[in-house]
Amino acid sequence: MTRHVPERTCIGCGRKGVKSALIRFVLTSDGEICLDLGQKMPGRGAYVCRDVMCFEKAWKKKAFVHALRVPVTKGLMAIDGDTYRKLRNEMENFTHRKRRDPEKEI
Repeated sequence: MTRHVPERTCIGCGRKGVKSALIRFVLTSDGEICLDLGQKMPGRGAYVCRDVMCFEKAWKKKAFVHALRVPVTKGLMAIDGDTYRKLRNEMENFTHRKRRDPEKEI
């Protein structure tokens, strides 16, 4: 009997993948979107591939607002340019840390 492996869908490109292979974003009780690296924070989550292009695609089509069900009153507060730059930088830093050094594998 095989063990169930949870899958999620990237809100940027629409590809399905194993939950652990995607990056989770969550809407906090303060109405702020943040990176959930441990994938344990409470609240509704949205998943994006570990590719900055998927993050940008999701941001441009306002998929975070839809997936996280951001209320219209909070929408402007949660989704602004500063939030975008902060999340993009955090995501880039995270994806660079996760890449393996090819020389260490030899």
